[in-house]
Amino acid sequence: MSDVSADHATLGAEFDFLKGHIAATMTLIHALIDQGAVDRVALDRFFAGFIDQLPHTRQTVALRAVIEQWRQGLVDGHDVPQLNRRVFELVKGGLKGDA
Repeated sequence: MSDVSADHATLGAEFDFLKGHIAATMTLIHALIDQGAVDRVALDRFFAGFIDQLPHTRQTVALRAVIEQWRQGLVDGHDVPQLNRRVFELVKGGLKGDA
C-alpha cells in the first residue's frame, strides 16, 4: 500500500471514530432529555453560547453544523427519535430532507 493510501485509510478510520463519538454523545444527551434530566431551553442556551465562542474557521465548520442542526430540533420541540434521525443524517453526510 502506498503512503497516500495508508494516510487516507488512517484518516477514514479516524473520521469514522469521530462520527461514532458524536453520535454516542448526542444519544446520551437525548436520553437525558427523554428522562427529563435535562432542560431543553437551558441546553439550547448553553450550545448557543458555545457556538458563539467557537472561532469561525474551516476546522470548526463540521462541529458547528452538527450542533446547529441538533439545536434546531431542540427549538422545534422534536422528540428524541426525530433528534436522533437528524444527528445521524448529518453525521452520515448531510440532511436528506425535513424531519
